[in-house]
Amino acid sequence: MRPANWLRLPGRRWWVPLIALAVLIFMAACGGEGEKGTATPKAASPTAEAHAPADQQQIVVQSVQPEFFDPHRSNFEQDIAIERMLWRGLYQLQLAADGSVKAVPAMAAGEPTIAGNVYTVKLKPGLKWSDGQPLTAKDFEYGIKRECDPKVAGPYQYVLGESILNIVGCDAYASAPKEATDAELQALRDAVGVKAIDDTTLQVTLGAPKVTFTIIMSLWAAFPARQDVIEKNGDKWTDPGNIVCNGPFILTELTPGAGGHVVLEPNPNWALEPKPALQKLTIRFIDDLEAAFRAFQTGELDITSIPATEIPTIKGDANLNKQFLQVGSSRIWSVEMQMKNAVLSNFNVRLALSRAIDRKTLVKVVYNDAYLPANYWIVQGLTGFQGSAPFEGIIGYDPAAAKKALADAGYPNGQGFPTLKLTILDRPDRKAEGEFLQKAWKDTLGINVEIQAVDSKTRSSTFNTKNFELFMGGWQIDYPDPENVLIGLFDTGGGNNNYECSDPDIDAKLKAAGAETDNAKRIKLLQDAETLIVTKLCGMAPVWQGAFLYLADSKMGGLKPNGQIDAAMPGNWCPECWFVKAQS
Repeated sequence: MRPANWLRLPGRRWWVPLIALAVLIFMAACGGEGEKGTATPKAASPTAEAHAPADQQQIVVQSVQPEFFDPHRSNFEQDIAIERMLWRGLYQLQLAADGSVKAVPAMAAGEPTIAGNVYTVKLKPGLKWSDGQPLTAKDFEYGIKRECDPKVAGPYQYVLGESILNIVGCDAYASAPKEATDAELQALRDAVGVKAIDDTTLQVTLGAPKVTFTIIMSLWAAFPARQDVIEKNGDKWTDPGNIVCNGPFILTELTPGAGGHVVLEPNPNWALEPKPALQKLTIRFIDDLEAAFRAFQTGELDITSIPATEIPTIKGDANLNKQFLQVGSSRIWSVEMQMKNAVLSNFNVRLALSRAIDRKTLVKVVYNDAYLPANYWIVQGLTGFQGSAPFEGIIGYDPAAAKKALADAGYPNGQGFPTLKLTILDRPDRKAEGEFLQKAWKDTLGINVEIQAVDSKTRSSTFNTKNFELFMGGWQIDYPDPENVLIGLFDTGGGNNNYECSDPDIDAKLKAAGAETDNAKRIKLLQDAETLIVTKLCGMAPVWQGAFLYLADSKMGGLKPNGQIDAAMPGNWCPECWFVKAQS
């Protein structure tokens, strides 16, 4: 998902691997280990941590402004964070007791039955939507086919298509010509290999067996959807009063835009355990983390992300320090470059921009050393991690090499170089980062870059419409496999490849990796693809690998942060686990 495994421990100069980190943070935050092998983690017992009365089960949390509430149109984490509270798929990702992440049945009754390329999934009996209507296999068929629908143009369609899961017919439907008739579109839709055999049986036909089937089926691209609701309400189907959900919460109130909010309340027909203890969950849209930090201090927020610049303040305050969560994340951050731009299509221009970035100093000055400088793309904590060493001498900081690259591009000392625009999120730390880069490029290369600071929703739209030159962005993994950070992001036409990276060698490696059944060979192909992507700076120059920085009021219980599967909030993979503790 668009934002993105390690944690910087205060006072130390070393880093803890993600798996150990997940256990460490989980134990520190929750006082114990997660449940293993259950559909969702069990709620804490009253003897372990008592809940406050129901009328006190209300909290307010911060999020940046989402673009969509539609899971089949979303690719930014702030959208997905809320959508996972409202819907669940056949399976869901869960933190296991050993710190690993696994897919477990959610709406599915158990593991799929596999016959060659055909996967058959039985649903739990008696499932209902939030409005009381039955939730059936037909709703999953409709939801999955909707992600393949060319009119929806879902950015995660490639995950269901040949690139990863390889559902038969999904790509053919998604790539239907614009002039296709309704009858032709219906024929392509009918040919997609997803079929409700009966109300509780879904059959999915793949081009080849896929070991990550249940993982992919846990993602928002495979969430169920109600055909009658969508056809009746069109784009307003996610508005309060129209929306129907099958997750732990329902959306009851929405004030869109910057400074707006949503209100979520328990879904009376949520099928799994635990049932939400929270009776009202208000999510305020605050892009400015400095403002959010102040709102937390005044008691207006119970959970918020915080800027790295405030870490010294928090560490110096005994009360705030007790409420501080620093969680290693699988987020990689980069300068993304629009390859269709006439200037940025020149490799030497991209190389000059990358080699003029002192990543170590940027992380220190802008982010208080909370993050890890990175010249790589496959994040630490994933199988296949190569680190910065292979790439440092090729794309890493070297002012002389940067100047030479720009001269080789035809712009000696920046002469004749046009002003480029750098799109960033309008908040203090991202502005400081943008200004750092702006100065570095001016001082080293003699070029001018204009900063374009926008709100969160505009930033998402700017990226998804490819209407940018330089863009500060990156990737937060959806599931812990290196294919997730590469396939669909760097292959030609990939659903999240909005910087238009297009290279036949990269395409060949990623296609081969998607088809490879030998895992060691698959990982090697993905590493080879990463090497090509990074050394060619195909659409991006990596800058740092991040951490999630949160404040959570000490009254909060059930927070189980995990940097591999959280989205925008601590423990967001299980919001039904959250509760307000009984006050002594």
